[in-house]
Amino acid sequence: MTRSLPPRLRAPVTMLVGGAGIDAIAVAAWGWGSLASLGPLTVAAAIGYYVLARRDSDFSAMLRDQADERQAYRRLKIQALVGRVTSAAAAVAYLAAALAKATLWPFAIFVAIAGVAFLAGWLIYREHPGAGEQQQVGH
Repeated sequence: MTRSLPPRLRAPVTMLVGGAGIDAIAVAAWGWGSLASLGPLTVAAAIGYYVLARRDSDFSAMLRDQADERQAYRRLKIQALVGRVTSAAAAVAYLAAALAKATLWPFAIFVAIAGVAFLAGWLIYREHPGAGEQQQVGH
């Protein structure tokens, strides 16, 4: 669906659709009062993405999914940092919950997800034996 939209509108529309889903869940869980705080936040975030995406900068190009190789590499490094920090935060929160004798399973899920994601990345992106030889034979 989003590929038929102009690049500048993709992130805001995705944010509005995702925000509407979250808003619907919040209304079902906590009533219509939650929409008064979440609805404007969703709209403001979509407008912010739209305004930022129209600028001529590296960040705007990444928002529009029109990044060059340098920007794509930067985005990859940013995502790696977010993953590392999130994984470390989940592990610290798990330890804090264990020390406080609180419920551990919510934190254990995030620690397990980080471990499974690491293992999956290791298996998917590893160097396969003989892959370089097959490329050399074809050329």
